[in-house]
Amino acid sequence: MKVYKLGRVGNLRSTTLFHAFARAGLYGLILVEPEDTYLSLGYFDNLQQVVDLERAKALNIPIIRREVGGGTVLLSRGQVFYQLVVPKSLAPFKVEDAYKKFSQPVMETYRQLGIEVEYRPINDIITKGTKRKISGQGAGDIGKAFVFVGNILLRFDTQLMAELLKVPDKELLKSLLDENISWVERETGKLLDFWDVAGLLEKSFRKVLPLEGEGEVPQEILELADKLKEELTSEETLFEDTGRNHKLLKIREGVFLERESLKVLKDQE
Repeated sequence: MKVYKLGRVGNLRSTTLFHAFARAGLYGLILVEPEDTYLSLGYFDNLQQVVDLERAKALNIPIIRREVGGGTVLLSRGQVFYQLVVPKSLAPFKVEDAYKKFSQPVMETYRQLGIEVEYRPINDIITKGTKRKISGQGAGDIGKAFVFVGNILLRFDTQLMAELLKVPDKELLKSLLDENISWVERETGKLLDFWDVAGLLEKSFRKVLPLEGEGEVPQEILELADKLKEELTSEETLFEDTGRNHKLLKIREGVFLERESLKVLKDQE
């Protein structure tokens, strides 16, 4: 398994590429930043319940459905994605244990950036003290691989995220996002880029996985990724009935918004 540090990529490859790796049985750690701005649906998300389709169309925001869990997320420049594609034998049997194990290198990276964080089960990393989500993660099986994905948020546009989600009061949603989500620039005042972070992530993940050297993505994998884009952005895939009823919108682990009543629900922490 190798490390693939790609920098900024377009054509939705920041999502399609890890699918191509998994489908082809190529394993490793992909580090990438989106060139595009788009929405990524979680595997179980109901598109029509979750996304304001009219607003997404008006703003020309593409939508893709990934084959791993987690909620709907806004991808854009200023996010460094770590995408781990490994044989299932290298991942803990319980997905909860996998989240916990593979969150450790990410938390170490945040600490090296000067941000104290903690793991919030099942799939969030939050800042200590303010309890703001600073990394959301997703995981699942694709083919014979176990896939674990997440991001280091250097910057994040809460206004655009609020615009694109389907809720009756977008100003309320934006205020909740501002209260419960953070990013590196907000926490430290530092304007970092992909290369500032990718090396730290690589070193941290090498401590928990047998990663050997750096690799270049084979051309056939790039071609497969672009082919998968057609499948994962097709109407058939996007509008698939997943059986999920989204009465609650998750802001972060422990904080939810009732879509109709706009009541904010919080777990005791």
